[in-house]
Amino acid sequence: MRILRYACTSNIVLINIKNIPNAFSLIAFNAAFMKKLIFLLSFICLPLFSFSQNVDDNDPRTQFVGLANGQKVYARRVQVKSPFLKSNYFLLDDSIRFETSAVKYYQNENGFFLKITDPYGGSDDFAQRVLNGRISKYYISKTFYNNYSPYGPYGYGRYGGFGGYGMGGSNRRNIYFFSKDNGELQSYNYNNLYEAIRDNPGSVELLNQYRKSKYLETGVSLAGAGLLIYGFTQSFRNSSNNAGFQVNPTVYAGAALISIPWLTGIFKKDKLTQAVELYNYNQK
Repeated sequence: MRILRYACTSNIVLINIKNIPNAFSLIAFNAAFMKKLIFLLSFICLPLFSFSQNVDDNDPRTQFVGLANGQKVYARRVQVKSPFLKSNYFLLDDSIRFETSAVKYYQNENGFFLKITDPYGGSDDFAQRVLNGRISKYYISKTFYNNYSPYGPYGYGRYGGFGGYGMGGSNRRNIYFFSKDNGELQSYNYNNLYEAIRDNPGSVELLNQYRKSKYLETGVSLAGAGLLIYGFTQSFRNSSNNAGFQVNPTVYAGAALISIPWLTGIFKKDKLTQAVELYNYNQK
């Protein structure tokens, strides 16, 4: 056996030279094993650490999802993924995944969204909040299809996972809801809002102005429709007596009357929204 002898200060150390390669191999093996163990523990504990941080309401991260079990999970980035022919899901920080059925509400760079039951019998949807306060206003966008298709009111392809892409025409409308003090969602209309904000006289006055303006708009629209019918009737009657077709001037007057409610709705904020904003302002 070859022995290497050397002096270190006052001590003499004996090393078995034959065992040096084995010793280095053992050290290298232990080092590689410890690296793998540390990596495995980090991989397991990091998500748990993230979850432990996600329950603090003072978390500086502004994006989050609220789960059906009451837990609120914060993230730096919340994405809604819609893979082709698969169910949608939420992806947090490119690593944590939640199914839509487990999420009650969420907030990302696009705003705050609350899950609602589709009032038209479809699957659950997430309504976006457009007004925040004691009275919060939400909306969803729905596409409606004409019912003259031979495949029913939803058009061809309604069943089979592709949605209602009908053979007839379609139109997309916004449907509005509201909730008071984070309570149950209700349809955004005069009757429901009156019950919710009737304890504020100023808001009630705005609601009454809204109702009067709707009565006026309905009357103007009916008058415009009557003028249109009369004008076209006169135009066709005159064309039967003469060689050419001439539009009766009352047609233009009727079209102008019908367009008045539409134009005022574009350039003027509706009284319902004003009533809600006043209520929220006074309740601060």
